[in-house]
Amino acid sequence: MTEVNDMIRHQAIAWVIRTRDADFADWEAFTRWLEEDPQHNIVYEQALSAEDRFVDLAKTINRVPDDGSKVPLPANDTLDLPGSVTNRRRMMFGALAASLVVAVSAGIWTQMPQPYDVVTGPGERQVVSLPDGSQITINGDSRITLDNKKPRHAVLDRGEALFTVTHKDGDPFIVDTGNARLVDAGTEFNVVKDDETLDVAVSEGLVIYNPARENISLPAGKRLHRDTTINRVTVSNIAIGQIGTWRTGRLSFTGATLAQVTDALQRNLGVSISVTEAIAGQPFSGVIQLKDRDPENLEPIAALLGVSVEKQDKGWILTGDDAVP
Repeated sequence: MTEVNDMIRHQAIAWVIRTRDADFADWEAFTRWLEEDPQHNIVYEQALSAEDRFVDLAKTINRVPDDGSKVPLPANDTLDLPGSVTNRRRMMFGALAASLVVAVSAGIWTQMPQPYDVVTGPGERQVVSLPDGSQITINGDSRITLDNKKPRHAVLDRGEALFTVTHKDGDPFIVDTGNARLVDAGTEFNVVKDDETLDVAVSEGLVIYNPARENISLPAGKRLHRDTTINRVTVSNIAIGQIGTWRTGRLSFTGATLAQVTDALQRNLGVSISVTEAIAGQPFSGVIQLKDRDPENLEPIAALLGVSVEKQDKGWILTGDDAVP
């Protein structure tokens, strides 16, 4: 129960931060999240209450001094103060208030239980904005551990995430994935981890794989794949345009096994998909378009993969054409 509560608390905080963004437009998804569970609205309102002291600070900034003169503000700074807790979620702050938004985000971050987990279900995604400006886009069926005492550190326990890291001299961003460490000084890279493999693809900057051991440098356009079952690491080229395309509903594969493809489909479609052992190691290279795809009809995807698919009580299973019924 604690893990579930922590997850709801994190989701609520993420929604508070996102809905305060002037460019936020995903009100439909936000409303769906509120309606999923009565606890969501309660925790969201609790997160909103944390901003009260920052609203008071804004009023102080715009105060009238004792001598009756107005405290001057820069010509390009405007501030709209929210009138109620309910209206705050739709309030758009001006240039001066932007600094207060950062303060609210940092303040909420420090109130999180430490460390804490961000867990997504199949088909669910979350975007976590860190105090230093870095951002983690988390794909479905994934788990990441964060800690405000270590704001430049994350642990990917399982699943997939795209890290967009803000450069900070002398303070690299570190991602731990089991017994492998990725050190980054300001870049963008995608990481996929399961029980048997680790896959790292760099789209910008430079990532160092296990600097204390292998010390493998991965510049933009490089991909590292590690098979933990045989402890083998391979490095290959990858088109930068293929990295992180899952965010737009396009899955790109180069020499991936059908087991890996199945995991990716399950993460992104939100349905249970498995593959028979007989074809799990079969390789696949290509692009699968998921946008507007019906997750209840996997036959077109199976045809693209060159396999058959069967509907079962708990989901789908990919099989070879010669599978015995």
